[in-house]
Amino acid sequence: MRKAVWAGAAAAVFVVAVASVGASGDEQPTDGAAAASDASSELEDEPADAPEAVSAEPEPVDSDGDGVNDEDDYAPEDRKVQTRDDVDTDGDGVADYKDAFPENAKYSKDTDGDNVADQLDDFPKDAKYSKDTDSDGVADSQDAFPGDPSRSKITLAMSNALAMAEDYLDYSAFSRQGLIDQLSSEYGSGFNLEDATWAVGQLKVDWKKEAVRAAKEYLDYSPFSRQGLIEQLSSAYGSQFTVEEATYAVNQLGL
Repeated sequence: MRKAVWAGAAAAVFVVAVASVGASGDEQPTDGAAAASDASSELEDEPADAPEAVSAEPEPVDSDGDGVNDEDDYAPEDRKVQTRDDVDTDGDGVADYKDAFPENAKYSKDTDGDNVADQLDDFPKDAKYSKDTDSDGVADSQDAFPGDPSRSKITLAMSNALAMAEDYLDYSAFSRQGLIDQLSSEYGSGFNLEDATWAVGQLKVDWKKEAVRAAKEYLDYSPFSRQGLIEQLSSAYGSQFTVEEATYAVNQLGL
């Protein structure tokens, strides 16, 4: 009798356990089932990929209608110009970027960059010099005689003639011609006429004032009439001032 009771009890316990396991399985899915459920949920939430938008390339622009697109056109608003070779301001056939004088049709080349056109530059490859008036190969700025191709340097004789000319003027009044004669005469200093002329040309002298000075010297030595003094000052046998210089001197003295 006791064995039957225990058997029944054991059976009852087995039924309860099975029921419990069944109930528990309905409420809590296994780990694998949960992951599958979550993945399915994410797929449902994400929208389908939208097709990528295809951007159309802009149509080329030719503003001036010259057949060249603006991006390749040197002057996109000037139909006469497509490249920089087409820009020739002075119309001399040389493009501005190659033309040293883009606004002067007469000239276009300046090899040494001294702003003097090669056609006018006596030294087209030397930017320091550009003019050689006497064509002796020495630039005017370096030539003591820019108008005389036979010489270009100052000699010792010339320097001496200049020093002597200054000494004469310290001693007495002279006209320009009178001083040249004094320097070059065999009765004077005996310098070469060219050297004497050059020396006097280097002096910074107001010859009218020298005429006034000479007039005073004459009057200190002897009395003169107005005309007589003018003639003495301007005569080839006198001081050799110009008539204008002699007249100026007499006027300054009130004669």
